[in-house]
Amino acid sequence: MKKALAFVIMLVLAMSVFALASAEKTVHLYMASDTPTLNQHNSVETSLDTPVSYCGATLYRAVADETRLNYEYIGEIASDLPKQIDDLTWEIPLRPEAKWANGDPINADTVMYSFKMLLDPNLANQMADFLSDFSITILNAKEYSKQTSDAPVAWEDVGIKKIDDYTIQIVTTSPVTQKDVCSHFTTRAVAMVYEPLYEQGMNETRTSTTYGSVPEMWMSAGPYKLDSWVHDSVQTYVRNENYWLPEYFHYDSVDVRVIRDMNARVELWEQGALDTLSPDINTIETYIDDPRLVEFSSITVFHIDVNCKNPENPLTASLNYRKALYHAMNREVIAKSIFGYQQPSGVYVNGQAGMFSGQIYRDSDAGKAVVERVESWGPAGYNPELAREYLKKAYEECGVPEDTVITLIMAFDESDLAWKATAEYLMEEFPVIFEGKINLAITTYAGISTTAFKETTDVWDLSPNDWSRSASRTYPYSCFYYYRRAYESHPNNYFDDEFEAQYDVCDSDEVKADYARMLEETAKLENIYLDKVIQIPMVQEISYQMFADRLELPVDTYVPGFGWGVIYGDIVE
Repeated sequence: MKKALAFVIMLVLAMSVFALASAEKTVHLYMASDTPTLNQHNSVETSLDTPVSYCGATLYRAVADETRLNYEYIGEIASDLPKQIDDLTWEIPLRPEAKWANGDPINADTVMYSFKMLLDPNLANQMADFLSDFSITILNAKEYSKQTSDAPVAWEDVGIKKIDDYTIQIVTTSPVTQKDVCSHFTTRAVAMVYEPLYEQGMNETRTSTTYGSVPEMWMSAGPYKLDSWVHDSVQTYVRNENYWLPEYFHYDSVDVRVIRDMNARVELWEQGALDTLSPDINTIETYIDDPRLVEFSSITVFHIDVNCKNPENPLTASLNYRKALYHAMNREVIAKSIFGYQQPSGVYVNGQAGMFSGQIYRDSDAGKAVVERVESWGPAGYNPELAREYLKKAYEECGVPEDTVITLIMAFDESDLAWKATAEYLMEEFPVIFEGKINLAITTYAGISTTAFKETTDVWDLSPNDWSRSASRTYPYSCFYYYRRAYESHPNNYFDDEFEAQYDVCDSDEVKADYARMLEETAKLENIYLDKVIQIPMVQEISYQMFADRLELPVDTYVPGFGWGVIYGDIVE
C-alpha cells in the first residue's frame, strides 16, 4: 500500500513538473543575418536591434498605451520622464534599482561612461551620431566626436553632465520637446555598455575594443539576458532576474534563429516553429488572402547607390550617366512584379515622413509637386528615350567612342532574392533600352554587410540599399541624413555642395520651428536630390507580416514608430 501511494505521489510530482515545463513561454523569431558584433556603439547593422532590444537597457522605452492604438514613453533606466529646466536644459532622474544582469549597479557613472565612449573621437564609433544628433542635437557632442588636433573639444564642454549619482543633465542646441528627448534615448546606439568589459577589450592605443565580439565580452541589462549565441545559427535569451520592469515582458525565453533562406523560413512557419513571418515576393501570393496577414507602409524606400569612383567604368563620375540610369528603371514592373505588391517610387521621401508633425510630406502641396514633376517624365520617372539621350551626352562628355560597350556591375547580397530578380531583369532590359551600349553583370557577396563589401573594392557600379531614418516621421528632410559627407558610414560616394547646403537649411532652428516652411524646403532638397541623382529611388516598401495565432500582440493595429510591439507580446496557447 505504501509503495503504491509513493508511486502515485511521484507520478503527480512528475506530471506537475512536466506541466510547469510545458507552460514555459518561448517565442520563436528569426533574423535574416547574424549580428557581426554585439557592440552597439560600432555597428550599423540593423540585425543588432534584436539582441539589444531584448537584452540591452536605455534611458527610455516606447510601450503600447492603454488604447492599444498608440504608444507612450516610460523610463527604463530613467525613473521618470525628463524634466525641463530651461529652454535648452533637461534633467533625467535615474532608477536606483537599475542593475546589470550580474547585479552590478547602473547609475549616472554608467550613463556618462557609455555616452563618452560612444562619442570618443579615438574610437570613431559608427553610431556616434545617434547620440550627438538624432531626435535632438546635444551641445558640442558632434564637435567632440569629430574633433581634430587642430580644433580640440573638451568632454567638459559637451552638453551631458552628471548632477549626482542618480541624475544626469542634457543641454541641447535648440528648444526641443519632452517627446523628442525620450525618443532620442531609445535607440540601440544609446544602450548602456558595461565598463569593465569595454575596458578589458580596449587596445593599447584606445582606438578599438573587442567589447561584444563574443558573449563573454558583453553584458546584458535588459528584460532578458543573452543565454547563448551560436554565430550564424541561433541566439537565445532568457529572463533577467535582476531586471526592474518585468511586468512589461511576458516571454520566459526568446529563440532567435538566423535564417537567410526564405524557403526555410516558410517551412518552419508552416511547422509552427516560427511565430512571425515576413513574406517576400516569392511567398506573398501564397498568403495574400490569409487572415493572419497584416500590412503597413514603412519608412523605407528601396534605392540603388551608384558608384562614382569605379576605375574600370569611363562614365563613372558623369551626372548624365546617372540620369540615364535613373530614367532606365521600369519601377512599375520592379515594384509590382518583382518585389510583389509594392509601390513604385521615383522619389525618395517616404510615405510616413512628417506624420508626427501634423501632415505627411507626400500629402502636402510641396510633396505632391515633386511627384508630379517625376510623373511628367514617365511612370515613376521611367522614360527610355530620356535614358538614351542622357547616355549619349555622357559618352560625349567623357570622350567615350560611340561604339564602346560598357558592362556595369551590380553588387548585392546573394540571399536577397528580390534584388537578384531585379538584377536579372535589368540584364535583359539595359541592352534593349541603351541599344547595346550598356550591359549588366552581377556580383554577389555573403556574410558581410553592403557597407563592408564596399570597403573591399571600388569595382562595382550599382548597389541596392534600404537605409531609413525614423526621425523623418517628425522631420521629413532627415531621411536624406545618411547621404551627406558628415555621416561617416554613408552608403554612397557622391556628394554635392548644393544638396549639403539645402540639408543644412532644412535642419536649421528657423525651419524646424515652422513646419509649413519645412515642407517647402524639403521639396527643394528632394528636387536637388533628383537633379543631381544622389542615388536612384526605386520602391516604396509596403511591409507584410504574419503572426502565429498563439502570439498575442500589445496593439490592435500597426503603430508608426512602434510597430507591432512583438517584444511586449504574450504566448496564449
